[in-house]
Amino acid sequence: MTQPLQFHFQIGPDGVLNVQVNLGPSEAKRGVVVTIQPLRQSGADGNQLDWHEFLNRTYGSCAGLGLERP
Repeated sequence: MTQPLQFHFQIGPDGVLNVQVNLGPSEAKRGVVVTIQPLRQSGADGNQLDWHEFLNRTYGSCAGLGLERP
């Protein structure tokens, strides 16, 4: 495992986060760091990103692709 892995999980209705990730025998007995970072969510169902956060994450992401509007 040379690259950080990112997984998204949902906290249960009881407020408990259960995480189980199988990394294989080659990763056995290695240390890892787990960081809990809540996602900002909005909307009735709680699954939509805040519009401003979406713009901040994606603005300029295609600037170097040479795309032109016809």
